[in-house]
Amino acid sequence: MTEHDQGAKAGLRVLAPGLLGPVPLLPEQVPATPVLDLLLKRSRPQHAANAQDEPTRLTQRLLQLFGAASSAPYARAADDPSWDRQGVVLRADPVHLRADRDQLRLFDARHLGVSQAEADALVAEVNAHLAEDGLRLLAPVASRWYLQLPELPRLETHPLETVIGRHIDGFLPTGPDARRWAALMTELQMLLFQSPVNAARQQRGRPAVNALWISGAGCWQPLSREPARPQAWSRLCADQALARGLAAAAGLEVLPAAAPVDQPGTLLVADDMMDGLLDADADAWLTAVARLEARLQTAISALRGGRLAIIELDLCDGRCWRMSPAGLRQFWRRGPSLKRRVIVHPIVQ
Repeated sequence: MTEHDQGAKAGLRVLAPGLLGPVPLLPEQVPATPVLDLLLKRSRPQHAANAQDEPTRLTQRLLQLFGAASSAPYARAADDPSWDRQGVVLRADPVHLRADRDQLRLFDARHLGVSQAEADALVAEVNAHLAEDGLRLLAPVASRWYLQLPELPRLETHPLETVIGRHIDGFLPTGPDARRWAALMTELQMLLFQSPVNAARQQRGRPAVNALWISGAGCWQPLSREPARPQAWSRLCADQALARGLAAAAGLEVLPAAAPVDQPGTLLVADDMMDGLLDADADAWLTAVARLEARLQTAISALRGGRLAIIELDLCDGRCWRMSPAGLRQFWRRGPSLKRRVIVHPIVQ
């Protein structure tokens, strides 16, 4: 068994996209974080050769860790427990596209305030339009929608988080079926524009749900628990739908993100720092960092006490730090603190 496999079984791995910014703060506003500093200073870097400073690669990292080919069916499985796991599924998330000069900028549903009643009404309108195409839209939760398809589309897509707050040019689907799907998405934009639901939203001063962002088409299947894969972890602590769906498909115990992380074989998904960056919300990022700092205090104690064999801090962009009990004793290792590592600059929306 390799060192990595032993770490998966006896340690803690923390997925923390966005931990190092870029943050819309001045350097002096980044808080002191002694626990995270200890991990960063005394851990051994395990950076990939193609590491990138990109805080929005959580979807790709989760798929890689669990050996899955697509995101939509596993996210739907978490959002829609009664689903029979059959057929092809495509994410079709409700978004707001805002004209920005000669381009369109995308904003996701987290802050659109879409109610379940609004989602159900919009989905019914879309399904009436799609009936002849053999497609069916579902909204098991108000902010995440899914299309049931008769066959797998030949598309290359980008996860929603990679385009939030950005111009959509350069992120649109490509592949042999891209033109047909672009035409269909344009039809649905026109339908949503004319929807009474959106007319009522705009009268209340709320942005319209005026487009769908498609990504991650695939079929659900159980995931292998071979010892050489990260499914050797026994438990997941996460609130994120995709992580929960993948973990359930691999047979892991699925717990809330706030569950204790001092037990061996734990995978923690701390994605709230990424959310703060996507929103250019410095306060949200600071709160998320403070929350992670407090939670890792018990993990450090477990590492000192021998209950954990290793702690891995994975930024999901190719950068990873690995801390062993021996590393805690290497007081001569003097890397930069979190405050010195964080990339700090304004984020323009």
